Amino acid sequence: MGSMKKLRWTLYITGGILILLGLWTLRYPVEALLSLAFFLGLGFCLSGVNYIVPCLFRRGECVYPWWFLIFGILDLITGAVMLGRIGLTAFMLPLFVAAWLIFAGIARILTSFRLRRLALPRWWLMLLNGVAVILLGCLMTASPLVGGLSVVMALAGSLIAKGLLVIMEGRVVFSERE
Repeated sequence: MGSMKKLRWTLYITGGILILLGLWTLRYPVEALLSLAFFLGLGFCLSGVNYIVPCLFRRGECVYPWWFLIFGILDLITGAVMLGRIGLTAFMLPLFVAAWLIFAGIARILTSFRLRRLALPRWWLMLLNGVAVILLGCLMTASPLVGGLSVVMALAGSLIAKGLLVIMEGRVVFSERE
């Protein structure tokens, strides 16, 4: 299996996990404030593994730059902290997610310029994804204590939007290289 196919499936899996977490949040908004910390911690751990594996077990040139390895390690650490301190995480959830979205957006923007150098014609989709994710992160920090329901809805929307954008990257950007 080529490295582009592996990257595309990594994006599909990551996007699917994010969308599922967002839909769960919409279905159970009250319970989400207390228990979403567990699911997000698990999601962070899975996302971290999903970024680390292609970086460590590659053959030839890896499309993932070194900062995706760091992103995966940070996801794993964040997930472990969230799972260990669920009550505190539920209270700090908007700020955790905002920081994660902002870092993910920065990583996507930096990667988009790498894709541009690889002459991928739609590299700008990842650039737009990064900008959108950073804006969502900034919205989360603007008023993290507005109220439980609005935080849950903003979180669900952010997760679903990021998941859809990541899947779109895998479908549109990387399918052209095969």
